[in-house]
Amino acid sequence: MYGISRAIGPRDGPGWIVLLTRNSVHFSKPFPFSMYGGEEAALIRAQAWRDDIVKAHPPRTRVQKATLLKSNNTSGIPGVTCQLGQDDNVQAWIAGTTLSPGKKLTKYFSVSRHGAAQAKLLAIAERQRQLQQLTGLCAVHPAEATVRNAPATAIPPHIPAPVGKTEIILRNNKSGVAGVHRFPKYWGALTYYTDPVEGKKLVSKYFSVKTHGEDEAKALAIAERQKQLELVARLKARKATKRERSS
Repeated sequence: MYGISRAIGPRDGPGWIVLLTRNSVHFSKPFPFSMYGGEEAALIRAQAWRDDIVKAHPPRTRVQKATLLKSNNTSGIPGVTCQLGQDDNVQAWIAGTTLSPGKKLTKYFSVSRHGAAQAKLLAIAERQRQLQQLTGLCAVHPAEATVRNAPATAIPPHIPAPVGKTEIILRNNKSGVAGVHRFPKYWGALTYYTDPVEGKKLVSKYFSVKTHGEDEAKALAIAERQKQLELVARLKARKATKRERSS
């Protein structure tokens, strides 16, 4: 699939990942199955995100690409080069433009005939005429134009909304409940959240299997996890309200 491939994240497990490059800018986003409701739903979300990026960032025009100054250019003018003689003096100025694979326009302007300055000016003018034959956008992938020109992608109503990272059941989770883990001697409830000032923080509480028994310790950890999620939600809402008041 164009721009989409399978990936296995170290934390979130298997999923899809979108990787695109537009005009030297890289776009990437993972769509783990655990966060997006399974393989099919994650793929639909990945395709929709890819389509949005493709539509918002079309390829360069062929003229834009042809007028990029390459690192080996010594004239300072894209598509215009000089031909040196054995004495390292300029013998000619050359205008060149590739129209398509195997088809290139090239025209030489001799220094001995036109003079050094005039030969260069003629090559520059010829290069501008050649560029007029370039039309359209650069071809980056056979499927790119199809995606870019297609109607906006609609998410089907049966596709579930993605869950937050705090709700993902990680690969090493043996409890079946996100954020609830079995440790050697206890069950624990752990919830991470990001504080805008202090950065990443952890809320945690542990319940001894020896004290409560296996089932009760697990049940207490599950209940505690729910309390932690509610606490984090309240903290986020409170901070959002403060931001609105200060703006």
